[in-house]
Amino acid sequence: MRKRGNNSPACLRVFFCMCLAVALMGISGAQAEMPVFDVNKVSDMSNFDPTTFENPTGDVIKIGVVEAFSGPAAFNGQIYWMVNAWLAYDINKRGGIMVDGKKKKIAVIKGDSQAKPAICKKVTEQLCLQDDVDLLFGTAGSHLTLIVQQVAEKYKTVFMNPMSLSDALMDAKNFNRYVFRTTITTKSVGMGMAYFYSKRPENKFYILNQDYSYGHNIGQAFKDALQKHKPQAQVVGEDYHPLFIKDFAPYITKIQASGAEVIFSGDWAPDAQNLLIQARQMGCMLPFAN
Repeated sequence: MRKRGNNSPACLRVFFCMCLAVALMGISGAQAEMPVFDVNKVSDMSNFDPTTFENPTGDVIKIGVVEAFSGPAAFNGQIYWMVNAWLAYDINKRGGIMVDGKKKKIAVIKGDSQAKPAICKKVTEQLCLQDDVDLLFGTAGSHLTLIVQQVAEKYKTVFMNPMSLSDALMDAKNFNRYVFRTTITTKSVGMGMAYFYSKRPENKFYILNQDYSYGHNIGQAFKDALQKHKPQAQVVGEDYHPLFIKDFAPYITKIQASGAEVIFSGDWAPDAQNLLIQARQMGCMLPFAN
């Protein structure tokens, strides 16, 4: 697993800025000006603090950020809140985004899903019905993203998904016209990783993923792509663990006994960090393809 570089918030910010304008086009009746990123025009951000960010009032564009802001997955909420607040702070200091011939500032509103399906549905409905958001943004966990998609369709609210990868989210059954996905997919990750390792000497892989749709989809995508790009490769073990567990020792012990040369894992925070830390503590120094 590789730590995000120090420029990741800036990269996410640029990416989200471009995606936001596309999503705004989906808001009924709105014609949004496509932002062009120019580092020389970034506002003075020296006073920016995501913990004290204050929303503007009045005629604003409301973005509902559906994420885990509490519970074991709260780290994800912190990441995406920082990026959204940074973007809004910058754009607001510049006077806002041009929509229908008028500059509008951006308000970002938290919807704490706690990474729990029932709560995710409840807070997403609150964002649509009580906060009257123009745009939904989120969320880590394809099973939760599917819920947000369904709520978005019900209340005709544009939803931008920049983080959930499961291919099934955009199939004929689950896709709806209010959804924009701007991220990679489980299939593209599986194909990319398998192609990368087809050029390397490692031949024995252990798959360890979270036990829900995304984990199974990304595991299958990697296996399918291995057959295509490196048919001599072996999957020497495959496990799927519950979300947000504390003890990875049983899985790491199996990996150590398997003869694996690489651990393929699609885990995300906090599981990704905990898995890596415990693996190293137990003397497992195998590389993670993550």
